Amino acid sequence: MKKKTLQRLAAAGLAMAMVAGTLTGCGGSGSDASSDNADQAQTEEADTSATETETETETEGEEAGGETAAAGDFTDYSGGFPETVTLQVPVYERGWEGWNPTDNYWTKWIQENFGDKYNVNVEFISIGRSTEVQDFTQLLSAGSAPTFVFHYDYPNILAYYAQGAYQELNADEIAYYAPSFWERMGDIIQDYGVIDGKLMVAMGDRTELVSSNFGTLIRQDWLDELQLPMPTTLEEFNDTLMKFKDAGYGFATVGSGGGQLLNKSFNFDNSFRDLSDREGIALNSDLAVAAFSWEPTKEYMRNLNYQYQNGLIDPDFYLDQDGNQAKANFISGKAATYSCYINAGTMENVIQPLLQNNPEAKLAILDPGANAPGGKSQAREYWPFGMIYGINADATDEERIAAWMYIEWMNQDEVLTVLQNGFEGKNYELKDGVKAPTGYTGEEKLSNNDNGDYWCLVNANKKYDSEEEFRKAIVYVNAPVGYEYLIEDILKYQEKYEEGFDPDTCFTVPIESLAEYSSDLTELWKESYVQLVTRATSDEEFETMYEEMKQEYLDAGYQEILDEKKAAFDAGQYH
Repeated sequence: MKKKTLQRLAAAGLAMAMVAGTLTGCGGSGSDASSDNADQAQTEEADTSATETETETETEGEEAGGETAAAGDFTDYSGGFPETVTLQVPVYERGWEGWNPTDNYWTKWIQENFGDKYNVNVEFISIGRSTEVQDFTQLLSAGSAPTFVFHYDYPNILAYYAQGAYQELNADEIAYYAPSFWERMGDIIQDYGVIDGKLMVAMGDRTELVSSNFGTLIRQDWLDELQLPMPTTLEEFNDTLMKFKDAGYGFATVGSGGGQLLNKSFNFDNSFRDLSDREGIALNSDLAVAAFSWEPTKEYMRNLNYQYQNGLIDPDFYLDQDGNQAKANFISGKAATYSCYINAGTMENVIQPLLQNNPEAKLAILDPGANAPGGKSQAREYWPFGMIYGINADATDEERIAAWMYIEWMNQDEVLTVLQNGFEGKNYELKDGVKAPTGYTGEEKLSNNDNGDYWCLVNANKKYDSEEEFRKAIVYVNAPVGYEYLIEDILKYQEKYEEGFDPDTCFTVPIESLAEYSSDLTELWKESYVQLVTRATSDEEFETMYEEMKQEYLDAGYQEILDEKKAAFDAGQYH
């Protein structure tokens, strides 16, 4: 029987309990460290004046955002607001030890350099990184959400919109109060920020369309001892794992495979997809819900079933909901592989513990083709923007204007440079033309992701003057000392498989059934796919079980999601 436990667009927002994206989300934003920007002069108090001008700003050919307005239609607040305006800015709580995301040197620096100048009280609101959808939903339901309501993944933005979270935006107003930001992002905002024919959200820039520091570590010493080459196809990888097992080494603990329970960010089947099937991808590729009935997902599960039945993956993978056991298996020497973001913290959290347990261990980056049938590696590409955000429907005109002034201030190179890198001689030193972190731990210490949670509203990643600077910087910033080759190999693999990077379809209307059913479907997915993988002992049994579970999944609401997406797809309501 079809599950209808959630009322569509429930007033309390429970229908929005969509699965939040992680590091691989549209943003992925998943990296704990990113790369450097252009030069800055050493200064403790950079001149961070905003660049609001009194020049008339007229935008032509607008598709949304109201009628074109002249600069004279807007009040000039470049000298500050006559009465104090409170701007509430969400910031992720990531559970970093010793770090208070709402009260630290940099929140004070922002207040002093922006807030005090414009008579704005900048109040940072903590949002759990792993609970952000629930947190925002509760705040919206209680009428206490911050001025910005954001998410890295567009489906969640559509769900917030469906709940009435946002007020309609005026393109001319943004262009007036945030001219340099609008010049950089206006076209993308007017293209992707329109929902139901109205300009509702803006977004920060993204110049790095795939993660430059996410990879799968593999025990190179195991390959060497057995005189095995690096596997480059899924078939070779399974054969390699079998040889590891026969030699008594260990199993695979791959984050996108049998490493842990797949319960969010459902992009695990990328390499099993036919990229020419644009309609199939549009209807099924979604971070918020698993496409159990889709052929690529079926084939992914078939391989996982093979790996499980042959002892090639952790037999208790489904008990690991947060990845901690996967990491423990790797550093203890029980597993051949481990997928993670490679950064300076990888040395302390992964490499050093591994070497303590296995002093002879050597590491390499697994060729991504090893997770793809026939070695045709494919992965999710980010959309050409980062953080997506709208203005709280309850925000006043002054609060909305303060928000755009805040964005404009932060968009300035001299501001971004300080926020992203800190101060020369303390947080970084210039090496070979790039800013190399010093490991500074004093008062001005950056957060573990280089303050990314503060400047994400304008950029998803650090800015670089050139491709050469980026490649140098990404190694300096992310690579553990002595393991620079790991980042270099990730970049080489990206070039090797760049044709396989593919972005999700971005719908421009809310998929209401997705909000209604995604939570229930996620629970059904976890139960069904684990049973299918662990209990089917033959291909015939796999097929029988799959067909039964597939129909149950469709009947539980997934068919409604497919139908609603199909209607939007046929109507051209997508990017």
